[in-house]
Amino acid sequence: MLKRLFSPYFNVNMFIYTLRKMWFAALILVASSAYTQHSPWIKLDSLIEGAISQKAFPGAQLLIAKGGELKLHKAYGYHTYDSVQKVELDHLYDLASMTKVLAATLAFMKAYEDLDLDVNSKINTEFKSLRWRKKGRSSFKEILSHQAGWLPYIAHQFKVVTKDGDYRAKTLQPQYSKNYPYKLYDSLYIHKNYPKKIFRRIYRTAIENQGTYRYSGLWFFLVPDFIERNYGQTFEDFLKSRFYEPLGADRLTFTPYAHYPRTQIVPTEIDTLMRRSLVQGYVHDEAAALMGGVSGNAGLFGNAASVFKVAEMWRLNGRVGESQYLKNSTLETFTAKAYPNSANRRGLGFDKPDKTLDPPYPSSLVSGSTFGHTGFTGTMVWVDPEAELVVVFLTNRVYPSREQRGLYSLGIREKLIDIALLLE
Repeated sequence: MLKRLFSPYFNVNMFIYTLRKMWFAALILVASSAYTQHSPWIKLDSLIEGAISQKAFPGAQLLIAKGGELKLHKAYGYHTYDSVQKVELDHLYDLASMTKVLAATLAFMKAYEDLDLDVNSKINTEFKSLRWRKKGRSSFKEILSHQAGWLPYIAHQFKVVTKDGDYRAKTLQPQYSKNYPYKLYDSLYIHKNYPKKIFRRIYRTAIENQGTYRYSGLWFFLVPDFIERNYGQTFEDFLKSRFYEPLGADRLTFTPYAHYPRTQIVPTEIDTLMRRSLVQGYVHDEAAALMGGVSGNAGLFGNAASVFKVAEMWRLNGRVGESQYLKNSTLETFTAKAYPNSANRRGLGFDKPDKTLDPPYPSSLVSGSTFGHTGFTGTMVWVDPEAELVVVFLTNRVYPSREQRGLYSLGIREKLIDIALLLE
């Protein structure tokens, strides 16, 4: 350049033109770099990869769709922090309390239509075992919106071991038999009457602060038996035949250990009390595990693609193609706030936004018609009908322990939804 500058043939105008051209090219490069760094796509990857590096969870699946079009469908990280088994899109996550909407509420909505149920009627009209109990006077509306005053949970896992830490022989045995038919974990089986004992404990629990919001999973344990009594099918077969299989949600299942290799099932927590092992292929929730892995409270496993198939059906008001799975009116009833003039944000079975919280839940940008659910293991599904948005995010944030709370402290799920709403 210096040689050319002092050459007798040097053209000043050409030199200035070349400099200007280089300057504009540099501006374009900087602008392009800034756009890339701040684009929603890069933000999503950075958010999730950053959370993994901070050990909020070892891996994840993310699916974002708008107007029925997949905008992002991606797997991140590994099953565990040893970075051995990569997360693939067909791998199964423990959906935890997402089971309440993807299984129990879904099944009950169909029964609501078929049996012509009234959400304001008392549950003892259908649950005869509660006929003479105070719980039986709860309405379906109260129980589904968590306003019936039922206790949140019963920690059954502490009832199956002695003070010395031994398994109670009348509850758990190391081998399958006619009296111990339900599998709790590898080489650990549950007595055939233990699910009935769980029901009796639910029946006997107290009711407290009826009429105020108090999240409870107890009623959802009773839904599988309700479905079986009314349809003559097991809970799982009913869901598969009515919803999962026709929708193509072929990777929604209970007890995945019986259907898939372990390498395709993401593990959850290292259970030091009941299973005494890394829980993989079996439900994380101890109460659902003691039901044999099939419950309306928890127990469903799936991948993001299969969860999306059900959520998209909800977004489309119950109709996919020529098939009507649920009535539009049913979805409107269940996904609206049950008590809109109260502090209870819930719908019937479904969770709803609450922008009075700090930070706003589940995001500051979602519309009031948004509905979905989260799971204790670090999962979520949200549908915003106004934005035509479906977001499915699956993690195993409880690995290696439920004390891992980075998913919450980093605000990962809220930020993810905010970014998803910006995608074109």
